[in-house]
Amino acid sequence: MEIPESGSFDPETLALLTTALEDAWASLSPEQQSRMSKSDLAKRILSLAGQGERDPIRLRARALVGVIARQVAPASDGRRSHHANTGQRSDL
Repeated sequence: MEIPESGSFDPETLALLTTALEDAWASLSPEQQSRMSKSDLAKRILSLAGQGERDPIRLRARALVGVIARQVAPASDGRRSHHANTGQRSDL
């Protein structure tokens, strides 16, 4: 994860990131929320912000795409991926 050189974000940016996280989390169904960690979503948003992204709509969209894509990506050994918290296989 890339962090600004100062190692922190200003209060205005923190508010924007918090809003992006809360909006992204709220957009997920309860089933999706049960299969992922809110902290993983937050890490993705922080990573994007560390790369300079500040648009809340793009932060939300790119964070969701990144986190959801990892849930349905095939396992590296060719097996189907398993959902982290349920152990169910993904047929996607």
